[in-house]
Amino acid sequence: MDNQLNPLIKIDDAAGTARIDVRGSLTQASRAELILEIRRVRRMGSSSPITVDLSRAAFVESSALAGLRFELNTLDAGTWQVSSGPAPGVLLEVLSNRDTVSEARPDFTALTDPAGLSEAQAAGGFRPLSNYSTHELLEASDSVFGLLDDPAGGSGHELLARYEAIGEEIARRELTEHAKPS
Repeated sequence: MDNQLNPLIKIDDAAGTARIDVRGSLTQASRAELILEIRRVRRMGSSSPITVDLSRAAFVESSALAGLRFELNTLDAGTWQVSSGPAPGVLLEVLSNRDTVSEARPDFTALTDPAGLSEAQAAGGFRPLSNYSTHELLEASDSVFGLLDDPAGGSGHELLARYEAIGEEIARRELTEHAKPS
C-alpha cells in the first residue's frame, strides 16, 4: 500500500481560510507528516481555522484517524502550540457535501459475486469487522454516530447500516465472552 499523504495546501488570507486536502493515504506512517503540515501552516502565521479535507483521500486507516483526532485535541487544548496566541483549531472534513466531490467518491454498491467482493476488499485494504480490535470498533462506532448527527453528513442509510453492523459485531463479542465457561 502507498503510504504517501500527497497533501494539497491552500491558504487564502483574504478569505481567512486554510485547507489541507489529502489526496493520498492517511495511515499510521503518514499521520506524522500531516501533523507536520498542520504545524507548518500554523507557523506561516495563518490565524484562521485549518480544515483538513479527507473526503478525497485514497485511503484512510481508522487507527490513524483516531490518532489524528487525539493529536488535534491536544493541539486545540494548547499543549503543543507553535505560536504564543491561541490556536483557532483544526477541523476534520471526512465526508464532503460539495457537488464536485460526489462524483469522485467511490461506489459503495454491493458486488453480487462474493469472491469478487473479497478481492475488492483485499485490494482496497478493507478487512471484516471481526478482525478489528474492540478499541477500533468503539472508535468507529463513535465516528459513525457523529456523522449520523451531521445533517450534511452524506448518505444516512449507508451510515446507519454501518453503525448497525458495528453494533452487531460488538454484541456478538459480548455474547461470546459471556458464553465462555469460567
